[in-house]
Amino acid sequence: MNSKNSHNFCRIIMRIKIEKLIYEGWGIGHDENGRAVFVKKSVPGDVLDVKITKEKKSYTEAVIEKIIEPSEKRIDPPCQYFDLCGGCEHQNIAYPDQLKFKEEIFRETLSRTKIETEILPIVQASEPFFYRNSIRFFLVEQKSGKKIFTRHNYLYTDGLVEAESCLLQSVKSNLILSLILEVVNSDRNKSLSGFYQVKIREGKFTDEFMVELMTDDNKLPFELELKTALNQIPEIKSLYHTVTPQRQLRNIRRRLLHGSPIISEKIDKYKFQISPDSFFQTNSLGVKALYDKIKEFAQIEMGDTALDLFCGTGTIGIYLSTLAKEVVGVEVVQSAVNDAKVNARINNIYNCEFIHADVNMWLRNEKIEKYENIKIILDPPRAGLNKELIKKLSNFLSLKNFTNLIYVSCNPATFARDINEFELHGLKLKKVQPLDMFPQTHHLECVGLLQKI
Repeated sequence: MNSKNSHNFCRIIMRIKIEKLIYEGWGIGHDENGRAVFVKKSVPGDVLDVKITKEKKSYTEAVIEKIIEPSEKRIDPPCQYFDLCGGCEHQNIAYPDQLKFKEEIFRETLSRTKIETEILPIVQASEPFFYRNSIRFFLVEQKSGKKIFTRHNYLYTDGLVEAESCLLQSVKSNLILSLILEVVNSDRNKSLSGFYQVKIREGKFTDEFMVELMTDDNKLPFELELKTALNQIPEIKSLYHTVTPQRQLRNIRRRLLHGSPIISEKIDKYKFQISPDSFFQTNSLGVKALYDKIKEFAQIEMGDTALDLFCGTGTIGIYLSTLAKEVVGVEVVQSAVNDAKVNARINNIYNCEFIHADVNMWLRNEKIEKYENIKIILDPPRAGLNKELIKKLSNFLSLKNFTNLIYVSCNPATFARDINEFELHGLKLKKVQPLDMFPQTHHLECVGLLQKI
């Protein structure tokens, strides 16, 4: 299904061969004039007839019209919705080949900014499917009265595609979706009336589920029927009705319909609280590998201060806390700081301090020279860091008590940009570890170790 406002594709069709994959899931080929042609859902080696969707002076975007010669690397995607759903780009590539392509893309991303460092072999995910612990589905009512779940249609900026399940989330999460769909379709004459989204969160190591039923007003159609149906699944520990006026994330109101206001997740020996607003790594199964790599690079010793900037709900700092004299976490989102403090108490950790502040402002005002033997961990948003913060951190190189800086990123492009800026200020990327936390997609996590040149 496509939105009425979606743009019309150009009718120009050309034949190209896909040469390689680049970041964000694009395959790249070239037209007869040498201009780059970017095609989603393509595989290196494919010969394709493609239809142009966007033309610029230096490149063209296109979609697959017909596969003329499939690549030797192309496989049949296991998901029936893959061809249109925007949730995955690479289900048509076997997982070992996905890893090779991702590592090549990561190496090329760093090389474009002239960064020379040791790039360790990519760490593969323990499970290439069923790993997501959080996912959203939109509910749409068709003219017939039938209600369907949808996901983003990658062909259109405002389009949706029917998708009643997802192979990236657990079997039980898909069962929850099917029960909800059964309830809302039990009466075709009863409208959804503002009920538009379902979000499921899962504790992979606790088998606890949180379900949010989202509406744009205070009414929840099928409320009693939904509560009765979902009570059949004892693992659902938390059921919310969440009101988002005008479908915006401002002025949210939540009503707990059943169970506990929170669920929990475990990473190694640590237990973490997850509330509806909490940020938690999407792949619980891969978090331990990520945090172990941070621990290895940081080389924290007793007497050290671990400075955890952009600390979120405190998971990294708590994971490192038994090694350090103290952990200081800084985070701008108040609800995340609240969760971090609770998480420390849950785990009987008393050497962690979590501060509600903008990292840039905190560094501008705080005299971090007072901390002993500083190890800095950065885990910023996808947009990365600004130059002021990079300069401020780099100035600490003159301090005798500064040793390692660990940069964790989910965006190789901004990671490479920021590392290049750090190196201009006297820091050197000694080594970097890419990790595949998001199989079947173009996303990649990485951990870099920076030290004084």
